[in-house]
Amino acid sequence: MEQLLTSLKLKLQKLGALQPEAWEMICFHLVTIQLKPNQSFVRSEGSLAFVAEGVLKEYDVADRKQPSIINFITIGQCIHTRSYNRKYYLKACTSSIIYFWNETVLLEISKEFNELRPIYHRLCAEYDEGILFRMRLLEMTVPRRISAFRVVFKDVVPYLKKKDIANYLNLHYTNFLRHWNS
Repeated sequence: MEQLLTSLKLKLQKLGALQPEAWEMICFHLVTIQLKPNQSFVRSEGSLAFVAEGVLKEYDVADRKQPSIINFITIGQCIHTRSYNRKYYLKACTSSIIYFWNETVLLEISKEFNELRPIYHRLCAEYDEGILFRMRLLEMTVPRRISAFRVVFKDVVPYLKKKDIANYLNLHYTNFLRHWNS
């Protein structure tokens, strides 16, 4: 667990200054959630979560007969929940450990340590970039889409189901397999 906390601390320090007292408060309010494969992670508005271990897939069900995977969230990435994306649900692809802070805690910490606000906004921006990456992928040709996916998710591809990758890339499974294997 100490090694997982170190990865979180290093990530935060890369994004901005982090006082020892702020780190202590972050750790004090941290809630650890362990997920088994296919177990859901329940989101609450205003919360922030950090994937310490594992891979999650994020689904959107709006106006769809079948849910669409819109994001894969991997080790070292954060999940920010706003009111509009609260309806997106998350499922673990692998056994996962999530660090979680609710909105009340985040507000309390940010009041005491104002320098954490820019770090928080950068974490939110990283999450948004993950969602935008899929939008850019969908504008590409199928071979380029698959190639770009493989580059970005190269470390987690072995842990993902091919049907989930096809869903994420918005491709029919047989069409996906034809291009994936070529």
